[in-house]
Formats: sequence, C-alpha cells, structure tokens
Amino acid sequence: MTATGGQTRRSGRLRPGELAQASVMAALCAATAIIAVVVPFAAALSLLGTVPMGLLAYRYRLRVLITATVAGGIIAFLIAGMGGFMTVINCAYIGGLTGIVKRRGRGTPTVILASLVAGALFGVAVVAALTVLARLRHLIFESVTANIDGVAAVLARFPDMQGAADRLKSDFATALEYWPYVFFGSSILSIAFVSLVGWWALSRVLGRLLGVPDVHKLESSADSAPVAPVPTTLHDVRFRYPTADHDALGPVSMTVEPGEHLAVTGANGSGKTTLMLVLAGREPTAGSVQRPGAVGLGKPGGTAVIMQHPESQVLGTRVADDVVWGLPPGMSTDVHRLLAEVGLDGMAERDTGGLSGGELQRLAVAAALSREPSLLIADEVTSMVDQDGRDGLMAVLSGLTEHHQMSLVHITHYNDEADSADRTVNLSGNGGAADNTEMVETAAAPKATVNSSHRGHAPVLELTDVSHEYGSGTPWATTALRDITFTVNEGDGLLIHGLNGSGKSTLAWIMAGLAEPTSGTCLLDGAPVSDQVGAVALSFQAARLQLMRSRVDLEIASAAGFSYRDRDRVVDALAMVGLDGGLAKRRIDQLSGGQMRRVVLAGLLARAPRAIILDEPLAGLDAASQRGLLRLLEELRRDAGLTVVVISHDFSGLDDLCPRTLHLENGVLMPASTAAGGMA
Repeated sequence: MTATGGQTRRSGRLRPGELAQASVMAALCAATAIIAVVVPFAAALSLLGTVPMGLLAYRYRLRVLITATVAGGIIAFLIAGMGGFMTVINCAYIGGLTGIVKRRGRGTPTVILASLVAGALFGVAVVAALTVLARLRHLIFESVTANIDGVAAVLARFPDMQGAADRLKSDFATALEYWPYVFFGSSILSIAFVSLVGWWALSRVLGRLLGVPDVHKLESSADSAPVAPVPTTLHDVRFRYPTADHDALGPVSMTVEPGEHLAVTGANGSGKTTLMLVLAGREPTAGSVQRPGAVGLGKPGGTAVIMQHPESQVLGTRVADDVVWGLPPGMSTDVHRLLAEVGLDGMAERDTGGLSGGELQRLAVAAALSREPSLLIADEVTSMVDQDGRDGLMAVLSGLTEHHQMSLVHITHYNDEADSADRTVNLSGNGGAADNTEMVETAAAPKATVNSSHRGHAPVLELTDVSHEYGSGTPWATTALRDITFTVNEGDGLLIHGLNGSGKSTLAWIMAGLAEPTSGTCLLDGAPVSDQVGAVALSFQAARLQLMRSRVDLEIASAAGFSYRDRDRVVDALAMVGLDGGLAKRRIDQLSGGQMRRVVLAGLLARAPRAIILDEPLAGLDAASQRGLLRLLEELRRDAGLTVVVISHDFSGLDDLCPRTLHLENGVLMPASTAAGGMA
C-alpha cells in the first residue's frame, strides 16, 4: 500500500491518505482531551491536542480537519462526556486557526482579527442560547453567584477588606442585570486570549516539526497523463536532498523493462531507497526519467510500493479490510484469491494486530496486488522477518512477474534474493555499474549450544522464572513469556533466537529494565534491573524509533551524556562503529537505515554500559557493515569484557560473537537438547 501526503489540497471526497491522517490525528487529540478531563489538575495538557489538529490544518484541506474533529469529538464524548467533547472542539479551533494562518503565510495580526470574529460569533451564540433556555440561564447565574460569594467571603477575612467584598458582590449583581453584554464581552476576551496563547505555543511546535524534512516520504504525482509507469528509463539521474551537501544518488542510468524482475543491491548509503523514491515519482535534481505515462502511485495499473516496516502501511483492522483499503469506488477485487496467492488463505477475518511480521508483509503484497500495478517496488521487505517468513515472502515475490502483467523492482542485501531476479543493478559505484559489493549470506539457524543454567564468570544478568502477559487481567490477555530462567555472565556473548512472535523483543525489554515481568525476577548485579534503567543498553529493532535528536552529534552526545560541543568524543564514538566523523553534522533523516543503526550503537557504547542488548542488529546492513559491526562487538567483548546479548533471526557470522545460543519457542525457553533436535 502507498501513502499520499504533502500539502496537496484538491477538491472532492477524502482520499485514503487524508482519511488515514484524519483518523490518526483524531485519535491523538481525543486521547489528549480525555486525559485532560479525567486526570485531576491535567487540564493544561489539552494544549497538546492542538498539535495534531494544527498539523492537519497546515498540510491538508479544511475537510480533513473537520473529519478529524467530528471523529475525535465523538470518541471524547463517549469516554469523557461533554467536557471531553468541548476540549476537542477547542483544540480543533486553535489548531485549525494556527495551521491555516501559517499555511497562508500570515502572522499575529491575522490571528487577533480571526479570534475577535470567532469570539463575537461564539458570544452571539451563547447569548441566543441563554435567552431561549431560561432555566439553564438561571442555573448558571446561581452557580457563578455562589462562586463570587465564596471569593467575597475569603476577602472579608482579611483586615479592612469587608468593603471590597461587599462591593464585589454588589457590582456582580449589577453586572448580571446586563448579562447579554457580560457574556458577549467575556466570550470575545476569553477566545482571543486562548487563541493568542495557542498561537504562541503551537507556532513554536510547528516551527520545530516543519524544520524536520520528511525526506523519505512518498509523494503523489500531479501528472494528469494516463497511468503507464513502465518501461522506465533513467539517464544520468542524480538526487540531492534539501540542505544536503552531496548527492544521495547517482549518477545512475538504468531501465526497468515491462514484465521483468529486477534486483537492486548496494552498500548502506549507496542510494537504494532514494532510487525507490525516484522510481515512485520523486523528481530527480539532475538527469532525466522517461516513462510512457504517469507514475500513478497507488492508482490502479500504476506503481505500488511495499516498505521495510509493514506496520507502517497496514491500515485495516481486519485482513480483508486492509486488502481493499483505498480502492477507487466501483473497483472490485477477489480478496480471497489474492490472500491465497500470498499464502494467507483463510485469514480474511483475522485481526491484523495478531499477524506476525512475515504475515504483515504478505498482506502488504496482497494490498498492492489489489490495484493490479504495472510496477511493484519492494524495499528491503525481508529484513525484519525471520527465515521462515523470508522464504515465504520470496516464494511469493519471485513468482509475481509470471502470474501478473507487472514489473518487480526488489531492493535487497541478500544474495539468494538477488539471484532469483532476472537482472541485478548494483549501486555501489557511480552510475550503478560496480559489482564489488558483497551480498549478505543466509545461514541456517544455529542449534542451542549451552543450556540456560550455564555458569562461567561472575553473573551480570540473572533471570528466574520470568513470565510476562500483555493485557493482564483483561479478556485480551496474551502470554508472551513463560518461566524463563537463565544467566548472562561477565563478558558473555549470548544469542537468543526464535521465530517472529516467539517473545524475543519482550525478553529484551525486560532484560533492559524497560518492562517488569508479570512474575519472576530479572536482576542486574543482584538488584532488580528495573531499578537501574540505563545500565543495560538496548538497541531497538527499529533504529529510527530510538533516534530522538535532529542531528547525529546531538543524538550521540545526548545518549552518552556529554556535550555535543565535545567534537572529539563524538568523532571517536562514530569511529567506534565504523562511521566517518564527517557525519557528525548530518541530519538524522538524511541517514540510511544501516547508518541509523550504527549511530544508535555509537551513542550506547559511548556511555560504557554494563551490558548491551542488540535486537536484530544486522537487519538492513550490507555485508561489509555486518562484518565490521560484528568485528567491533567481538573486540569489545574480548578486550573490554563487554557483555553482549544478541536477539536475531540473522545468524551468519555470529559464531565468534555469541558462543552461547538459546532458543525461544512460543514464549518458552527450550532446553539445549530439545532445541538442538528441533533446529537441526
């Protein structure tokens, strides 16, 4: 499936991308509003709800903002009552006003004028409503009068303040005689004040967010020509991202022929993802791209893209719903046939939240095929799934060009995947003609070599009868781990492997102290690891989620706890993971996936952790980067005594780093003998 975005605002019904954005932002605003109403003294948090609404108003049509407001208001009303509903309305008003004013390049005077008009309209509505609803008016008068009497009583307790207290009550009683003017004026003043506060706060947030370029965003083309993306010919194509000082791609000359299966390979940072963007319609900064018609991104018969992280493109709650999400009105597809083709036969009614990584990727393939694309681009789609999932995906992908009238461009690091293509383009050298990049070798899963009671040097991490259940106590409770017991010793190298969904990532979070087990204990140097968060470093499976700063040097310094002005330490940290010091000033969003992973590792190692847990550390890395990273970790383990735990479904080359191997199956740690027999 593909996403449309950007600031394109067209007339007509909501497009799938707009509807998806409205849904997500409505949920965020509603959640903020509910917290602000339900949690005591949290009303100020309602300002956070203006951020998603402001982004919608800035980037999309007014219709998208209205849709999000209606959806968010209904959710908040059902959970938090009228207070939640009015909070969403307020967030939509402030966010919408700010976003629209910013989009049109206006400033504070426009906000003041708009807020005065809005306040006047609101004031007229309030006066009209209270004129008709007399009983409600009297109730409000009595409530406000009681509050004023309370304030007056407090004032009267102070010396010489009795007169002021009597004057307050007298003046308020007089003001109530002119209540239409009071309510009209207070409406204008309150809305103007709230609008200016919201404008000031949200302007700064939007300024920060808009300053972060979404460089890898797919963009829908405005080309109105008939859809015909292949054959595609690139001639001396170069691409440079905004504010970058070098080309991310090129020069590249290549052709994608109708009906061919083309593999694209190359080292991390060689421009593979950038090439995907160009093939999907991004205009190059130099060179030319020739097609017989429009790219048709996401359109029937056009171009479809399957991304590395399937969670980012699965929108339906049911499998069948996701397959047809965003199809044009009147277009039908045989959902069950497509699901059977990708190996998901009989799963149409399954909840997408319960699918494994490999199943999610197959679902993404089915959703792409529902549009009958002429060009399908698969960007590192197997890097986040286990070997079984990878084999299943490749069985599907390798046969697509035989069963469909389409071209397939598959971006990959794996040698066996590239070998299944009709032709390979390597981006390692200028022009994409080099063939000196080694491909990642696949390997069979290792057997469990040592059972969990292994004892060597002093224990660092000790897990005893650890079990974990998500949604404990609810009808949706799911057991992720059960009775896990093992020890990780000083300087140990331990590989924990298992299929997707076996509980590996949950175990990693518990060992890092970021989650507490439902039962059992996880100790670091004899004390609960949850009380020592940070002492065990954890590298996430999705490296981008761990990068919180805008620039490489800021990220490393923040993670390690020193000043980013200490350039020598930043450069040393980068060198430690095989990155050039020149990357220090690079924006995070200008890095490749493999570079992001190594930047995360640089920040973690620079703070000298007691142990380090690497969740799928080899995913997305080319062969040379994998080899360099493993060599670095082996040296740190051997020479510095670093304790390393690797959780991975990639096994090639891990023998020296991880002499010990444990096997997880359905949340249970298998004994050495059982695992050995099962994995042989």
